[in-house]
Amino acid sequence: MARLKCSKCEKIFEYEYHALNSLVHLGPYKRIQCPACGKSSFFNVYSSVKDPVTWPPQQKQQDQPAQPQLTEQELEKKRIEESKYEKT
Repeated sequence: MARLKCSKCEKIFEYEYHALNSLVHLGPYKRIQCPACGKSSFFNVYSSVKDPVTWPPQQKQQDQPAQPQLTEQELEKKRIEESKYEKT
């Protein structure tokens, strides 16, 4: 698997080379569509970029700790408390 850098959007993504993925090539350069910007260009699939991967973007939800499960009584209390501040 190689890390490739798009020359158009500057995003770095990982690409796994398969012989049938890209039939258009010039030596080590394969015509690949960038998953970030959707534009295709020639990438050298045999050399890898040392920079960290920037595509796909990391989701913030994975970093947040999971909320503890509330019982039905706690959920009802929370709903009542939040409804006090609603405008009617």
